[in-house]
This record gives sequence, structure tokens and C-alpha cells, in this order.
Amino acid sequence: MKILFAPIGDPSGYVNVEYLVNGEGPYNTNASFIAISQALKIDKLVVYAGLSLCDTNCNDYKCCKDSVTQKVAQKLGNEFDLLIAPNIYGTRFIQKDRKNTLYFNFIYFNSLKILEDNKPDEIYIDITHGINYMPLLATDAIRLATYTYIVENNKNGVNLTIYNSEPVTKGNQGPYAIDDIYSEKITVRQALSSILSPFLSSESKNIIKNKVFKVIRNKANSENVNTSSCNADFIYYIVNALSAGIFLYLILKKNEINSCLNVVENILGKLDFNNFAVQLNFENGKVIYDENIPIEISYIHSLLKVSNHIAQGSNKISEIRRMADNYSTSDSVKYVILNEINRIEDKKNEIPNSPTLYAKIRGTNLPKICLPDKRNLIAHGGFEENVTFLWKCGDDICVSYTDGKCDCIENVEKHLG
Repeated sequence: MKILFAPIGDPSGYVNVEYLVNGEGPYNTNASFIAISQALKIDKLVVYAGLSLCDTNCNDYKCCKDSVTQKVAQKLGNEFDLLIAPNIYGTRFIQKDRKNTLYFNFIYFNSLKILEDNKPDEIYIDITHGINYMPLLATDAIRLATYTYIVENNKNGVNLTIYNSEPVTKGNQGPYAIDDIYSEKITVRQALSSILSPFLSSESKNIIKNKVFKVIRNKANSENVNTSSCNADFIYYIVNALSAGIFLYLILKKNEINSCLNVVENILGKLDFNNFAVQLNFENGKVIYDENIPIEISYIHSLLKVSNHIAQGSNKISEIRRMADNYSTSDSVKYVILNEINRIEDKKNEIPNSPTLYAKIRGTNLPKICLPDKRNLIAHGGFEENVTFLWKCGDDICVSYTDGKCDCIENVEKHLG
């Protein structure tokens, strides 16, 4: 399955020329993405146009949507899926905070839904026709959606290729070369590293805590949604657990991860193209998007989506072994976890039927229950002996940070923070 995404500007000036795609052709068309679609036999073509193409006589979203749809169809036809994104344009189309985050969030959220619905193994982006910020933000948003999709749906990874054409000049029929300017096979490990990277800078936590979660709290309060388990600290527990391969924490917190994901998804859901709910204010020839959704909301959504997917396993050793094989961020992390699992399995005959502190099973003289050593927590893949409880589960071994009486999860979180 092949999908091609193409952000565009104003198509009114597009003219028919000849294109060569990877040296083959020519293809006579007024849009490079049509040539690419024909040459590569694309299965699904998705075009992102800006709402700023709206007719100046419109005074509501439906009129704008219909106006843009008609304008694009008249020039480019309708042999593709057209999604109309809330972009900015001069002082006529603006966000109320004078930023340009809705465009990124819209393309990320809707591209992810399209990828999840169609499950492609080849993804293409044509950046020829977008103008100014459009191809840049669209590419970053589609790549984030691709990373999220790969972790959730395609453990074999996908091929991502970005195309661009030579600039078309007036009066010259070409042929113009369209070449891939970037191409790679993205694996699950690469996708995870890319999803985690926005959270690893020294400034990121302050930004997320002071800016992003202010928005989340305000949205949640206005809708009477409980966000007690969805905060910046929890996001970084997840980031560090996923980075270090402490999958047991993700498993034990799967309900909280899912609840936080629902909060964030409700915010991005306003940008669903099929149910667009961002308020537009039409004032003196201007259109103001009455919404403030930072780009970091998409980053958090991506992190929670993949963490929610990974955390669906049970708290059995065999499941954690599977997670280590499939979702470790490096070979070092993977083999730390697998080595610790082998050590636990070597003690299988000594593991009782009821939850017992790992330190006691190992014969540690003075176990410090619920007092983990931070180095050991990371160095042993989350199986720190003073916070880990083990017991037999049939032919398998169950593992937790609580025995039903002593709950060590808060102490684990102090180190993950």
C-alpha cells in the first residue's frame, strides 16, 4: 500500500508542464504530485490545502470549506482526498495567539488517522507546491504521524520518501525533474527515538509543564474532565521508562496512560477534518482561529499513543521479554533487560506462589523494601530487587512493584522523574 501526501498553496497559477519522475516520463500535468502518483502507481493521494484559499465573501466554516474544495477541484480535479487545513495567511487568517500551531497539529492528527486506516508500507511526501512554512511544517507533522503509526502498526517499518520538483518557470514547458530528496527505511527503534527526542532537551520539561499543561488543564476544566493523573511529571515518568526500557512501569500504569491519552486526544479531536470544531471568528474581512493548541500537544499525543500500545501486555516475564525484543530504544537497553530476565528465570524454582520481594528471593541480607537504588533501577531494566515482587503464574512468572500491601511505585517514579 502506497500513500502520497502533498501540501499545496494557491493552485490558481499552476500550469500544465512536462515532468520527469526519477528520470522517467514525461507526465503532462499542472501538479507534480499527480505526476508522482501516476509514475509510482500510488494507491491513495492526500492533498492538504489551506483554509486561506477561502472566498472573501464567506462568513462561516462550511462556506469556506466548500469554497476551497471548489477552487481546488476546478484547477486540479478531484482524483484525490482533499483535506483543508487551518493555515495562516498574512493578517487575514490568523490564530488568536498569532502563532501557527493549528496547521501542524491538524496535519499530524489527520495524517495519523489516514495511516492507521490504510496501513501503508510506503509513504511519500511531495513538497513541491507548498509555500513558505507549509512544506516544512507539513513534512515534520507527517513524519511524526509516520513514527507513531510504525510503532503501533508496522513492526517491520516503512519506507519514507520525500519528493521535490525543479521550479517551474513561466513559458517553459519542461520537462522538469522530480527527484527524491530524502529516503529511508524507518524502523520501530528509529521511530521511538524520534518520538522521544523532543522531550530530551534541558528546556523541554519547563515548556511542557508551564505552557502545554496549562492548556490541557484549562481545556479539561472547561469540560469537567479529571486530569489528576495527566501532568508533566507523569509524561516524564513515561519518557524515562520508555527510554530505559522499564516496561513494567508502563504496564502497571496502562490505565493512567490511557486516561491521559483520552484527555489529549479530546483536544486534538477538534481538528478532525470530518468533525472540525475550531471556532472561527469572521471580523472585518479577517478570520481568527479562536483556539490555542501548542505543537507540543501533538508530541505528547504521539508519546502516549505508542506508550498505550506498548503497555497493553500483561505483567508476565514472557511479555516483558517480547517488549524488550520489539520496543527497546537500543541494543544496550534490550540486552540489559533480557539478561535480567534470564537471571530471574534461573531462580524460577525458588519463586513462591505469592508476591515476594526479589531481594528476599536473591538472599539479600538486609533488603530495603521500596527503597530502590537509582543506578540499579536503570542498570537492571527496572527489576531493582528492593521494589520488584515476583510470583509464579502457571508456567510463567508475574512481576510487579507491589505485593498488595507494600506499594513501591511512587519510589520508582521518584527516580524516573
